[in-house]
Amino acid sequence: MLIYLAKRLLWMIPVLLGITIISFGVMHLAPGDITTLETSLNPQSGQEAREQLREAYNLDEPLHVQYGLWLKRVVALDFGESFSSDNRPVLEKIGERLPVTLAINIASLLLILAVALPVGVISAVRQNSLLDRSLTVTVFLAFAIPGFWLALLLMVLFGVQLGWLPVSGIQGYEYDQLDFWGKLADRARHLVLPVVVSAFAGIAAFSRYVRSNMLEVIRQDYVLTARAKGLPEGAVIYRHALRNALLPVITLLGLSVPGLIGGSVIFETIFGIPGMGQLFYNAVLMRDYPVVMGILVIGAILTLLGNLLADLAYAWADPRVRRGLTSS
Repeated sequence: MLIYLAKRLLWMIPVLLGITIISFGVMHLAPGDITTLETSLNPQSGQEAREQLREAYNLDEPLHVQYGLWLKRVVALDFGESFSSDNRPVLEKIGERLPVTLAINIASLLLILAVALPVGVISAVRQNSLLDRSLTVTVFLAFAIPGFWLALLLMVLFGVQLGWLPVSGIQGYEYDQLDFWGKLADRARHLVLPVVVSAFAGIAAFSRYVRSNMLEVIRQDYVLTARAKGLPEGAVIYRHALRNALLPVITLLGLSVPGLIGGSVIFETIFGIPGMGQLFYNAVLMRDYPVVMGILVIGAILTLLGNLLADLAYAWADPRVRRGLTSS
C-alpha cells in the first residue's frame, strides 16, 4: 500500500505540471492585461508608462520565460505578489479565503451523501412505485434548474419575503458581540443557502447513481442468498447490498471535487461570500495572473488529493482492490 501511495504521489507531479502549463497558456490568451486596466484609470499615463509596468511585471518577456520565472518561484513555495493595488502575497490572500471555501464544499459533500444515499436506496427498493416515480421527476427537475437561478429564487423567498435567512456574506453586523454559540449559529444561518445551492445538482446526480447501482446489486445471487437465510430486509439492503453499490459512487465523489470548487465561483459571487471563488472571479477580471495561477494550483492539488482519497476509500470498501494494491 505504501508503494502504491508513493507512486500516486509521484504521478501527481507531472499531472500538476501539465495543469499549470495549460492554465498559464489559456490565462494569457485572454485579451488585455493588468497594465491596460491600470493605465486606463489614469488619463495622464501613456504608452511609456504602460511599457514600464509591463517590464515591472515581466509581461514583456516571452510566454515561456514568464512561465519559467513563475515556476521557479512556485517550486520555492512563493506564489509571488498580487498585481492588485494592495500588492499582498498571493498565499496570504488565498490563506484568508481557503477555509471558507473548504467549509462550504465539505458541508455540501456531507449534505449530498446525507440526502442522495437514502433517496437512491428507497427509489431502488421501491422500483416503479409511485414514490420512485415522484423522486425520479423531482431529480430530473433538479438537474434542469440552473444553479444561479435557483440561488436567486431562494434569496427572494427565504431572504426577502420570509426574512428567515441572510442573503449575503458569512456573518452579521453584530457578530463580534455574540458569544461562541451565537457566532456559530450566525455563521450557520449565513451558509445555509450557499451550501444548499452548491449541493443541489450533486444530490440529483448521486441519487441516480445510487439507484442504478442498487438495482444491479439487489439482483445478485449473494443478496438472494442473504434473504433466503432469513436475514431482516434492512440488514440485506444496508449491510450486504448498499456497501457494494457504493463502490462506483466513491469514485464519483473524488471526481466531483473539481466541480464543487468550480461551482464556488458562481455561488460565492452571488451570495457575496469572501471565498476562493470570489477571489478567483475578481482576479480574472483584473488579469491578476499570480492570484489566478495560485488559486488554480491550489484547486488542482485539492482535486488530485480528492481523487487519491477516493481511490483509497475504494480499496477500503472492496477487499479485491485492497489485495491488488498490497501485492503491487
